[in-house]
Amino acid sequence: MGMIPWTIAQDSPVISPGMLHPPFDQKRAGAAHVVEVEDEYRMVYWGSDPEGRHFILRADSPIDHPNQWHPVGKPLIGPQPETAFNCQGPGFPFLLMATDTRWLLYFTAWGRRPDGRPLNTTGVAVSDDAGTSWHYHAENPIISLDRSYDAQGTGSVWVLREGDRFRMYYTAIGRYFAKPDGVATGHGDTIPEIGIAYAESEDGIRWHKPIDHLLVAPRGFAVEPYEYICSKPCIIKQQGNYIMWVNTFGTAYRVHRLISADGLRWQWAERLGPDGEMGIGAAGCFDDKQRSYQTIIIHRGEFRCWFTGNGFGTTGMGYAVARAPECGCDGKVHSLRRNIRHERRGQ
Repeated sequence: MGMIPWTIAQDSPVISPGMLHPPFDQKRAGAAHVVEVEDEYRMVYWGSDPEGRHFILRADSPIDHPNQWHPVGKPLIGPQPETAFNCQGPGFPFLLMATDTRWLLYFTAWGRRPDGRPLNTTGVAVSDDAGTSWHYHAENPIISLDRSYDAQGTGSVWVLREGDRFRMYYTAIGRYFAKPDGVATGHGDTIPEIGIAYAESEDGIRWHKPIDHLLVAPRGFAVEPYEYICSKPCIIKQQGNYIMWVNTFGTAYRVHRLISADGLRWQWAERLGPDGEMGIGAAGCFDDKQRSYQTIIIHRGEFRCWFTGNGFGTTGMGYAVARAPECGCDGKVHSLRRNIRHERRGQ
């Protein structure tokens, strides 16, 4: 199974911290989700202010000029200091148009445990006027921490609407454990085990878990470097089959890809070395340490991808394009070029 030929043609971010919504994104602009709304792209993204508070912000751009982003309004949602689960505010947004007027905005809440340690859970905000105004749902958080694979927290999501059900793929934190001997990590001697879990819903608010295990688990010693995180899925359904991009972590985040015929049984695509499918930028660029947190749209046979650079958005977001592959009925991805083209790097 070959490589998707991503082209990343500029050294600078398309959205930098503080560019659109200062001071709400002065420290961070990243982890975007982009959807089509009529003749525009609507982006919701994670912003952080100089005090470390988190917000979900909106920007729009014409589809024919996909990076002419302009800010729209004030923060859609922000910190809830009166709560434990979202006292620092929301990040990692996902926007879903459930009906013409009722829209849902999923997010990762940054809260505190009773012992003061950070806690991530998954919540939702609701708009009943097609995204003009938002309010937090009263039943947050919406994913219970009741399985071994999500007992320590949940995070970013991707939600598909298929028929009369919603299908959620979510980041699940199962446990913290001592790193294996001789393994280099990005989290010190105690590391988390994080994978992709699955839930279903009839209304997009109340979720149940029909499968009692991770759909996609980190691969540990099966890959190099040792992998203990697999997070923030991005899913495209194409010709009845599914492509999922995930963010894996050993010593830094890297983008890797899986395929599925039913959205439940996933197969890893060919591993293309430690730097993954999208690689990293040239030395000194905003993405020279990592590219992650991708959101991908298909437009006229082209994948359009917005990704986050170094520091989880502290250097901003970049843009990549690729020819969209054709998927056969066997669930495999066909007609993929094996070489990645980074025009600025000559690779």
